[in-house]
Amino acid sequence: MDAVKGSKVLSVQSNNGGRLWEVQLAGPDGTERLLEVDDLGRVSGVRVKDTGQGEKARVLGISKDARLSFDDAAAKVSSVVPEGRITHMSLDRYGDDALVWDADVLTSEGVWRGVKVDARSGAVTKNG
Repeated sequence: MDAVKGSKVLSVQSNNGGRLWEVQLAGPDGTERLLEVDDLGRVSGVRVKDTGQGEKARVLGISKDARLSFDDAAAKVSSVVPEGRITHMSLDRYGDDALVWDADVLTSEGVWRGVKVDARSGAVTKNG
């Protein structure tokens, strides 16, 4: 997040077995930026995602409405799947205006688990 001051994490996606991560950030005005980050935390590329005003407004809305930060949501996911490794996690609205952090977790046994955390209350709404 130091690469884009004032931004909030919208999603992370593991690539190449966790050696490279794609990180999507929301800037203070709703502008999305995609970063490539290596496993040592070095940013190798930043590009602006060219979206219209409607998408910027949507992104700004979800980033402001979420009370649970990416770090807090990742900690919550790790507490319910302590042996797991998060391979993808994103913030988005679903159905009846539910705002959730949606995570894909790979357990030490190689089993995929989906975990959803309410981005307002911090409650785990799906674990399995």
